[in-house]
Amino acid sequence: MKMTQSSLNRALPATILSPKIFFPATVALFLLLVILPGMASSEEGRVDVNPHDYSKKDFCSVCHTSEPPLLNLDPVTTCTKCHPGNVGNHPVTRHPIGKMPRIRVPASLPLTENGEMVCYTCHEPHNRSRHGKMLRVDFTKLCATCHAGY
Repeated sequence: MKMTQSSLNRALPATILSPKIFFPATVALFLLLVILPGMASSEEGRVDVNPHDYSKKDFCSVCHTSEPPLLNLDPVTTCTKCHPGNVGNHPVTRHPIGKMPRIRVPASLPLTENGEMVCYTCHEPHNRSRHGKMLRVDFTKLCATCHAGY
């Protein structure tokens, strides 16, 4: 079949949205806009303090009560009080944050006691996983953890 300009224009959106093109393009865009800028070195002379460093107990009270160690606020508010830029601007804003997901989420990505997806579902708040952006699993495998075909 000979492709005319008109038939090519109609086929192009379907081609771009195919999983073989769309997902790699989405990953590349995420790397360019989110991961790589975050890897830039800090300003010279500035001391970076990470309140998520589990080995140092100095900053526990930023998120936790003292006895027993519970969160000071609900999980999403606890995170967004220090990370307000992630509200509405997170790479996965289409996910049901603060709601129950409609798909099965594996135990390795914990939900709240009420079954809601929150920041700590994908992020390890004490950064023990050592994956970029404090993710529980490597970014390249994160989507496929819940979504088949990625």
